[in-house]
Amino acid sequence: NNEIKQRTFDAIPVEQHLHIFRILQELINNSLRHGKATRIMIVFNKDNNGCYCNYSDNGSGFDTRDIKKLAGLGMKNIESRVAMLEGELRVESEINKGIHVTINF
Repeated sequence: NNEIKQRTFDAIPVEQHLHIFRILQELINNSLRHGKATRIMIVFNKDNNGCYCNYSDNGSGFDTRDIKKLAGLGMKNIESRVAMLEGELRVESEINKGIHVTINF
């Protein structure tokens, strides 16, 4: 199973690795600092439509209706990097239910 994950990540062009790393770094930082998460899960997948990174935590979460108010510089950097990957970003969260982020690229 680890071998499959390694091959999937190797299929991602090396120029994209730094963007993905920085996105995950920011998400992890937010989970720990703001969400007080104790568990974080990151899964990479690939299919005929492209690559996907699914990120989730068990932190405090937030009301996604307030995402524009909550979006600080970190979230803007994530959105900018996803745009550089020519990808899509989806954020799902509820108060006390953690966060789930899907990045398609």
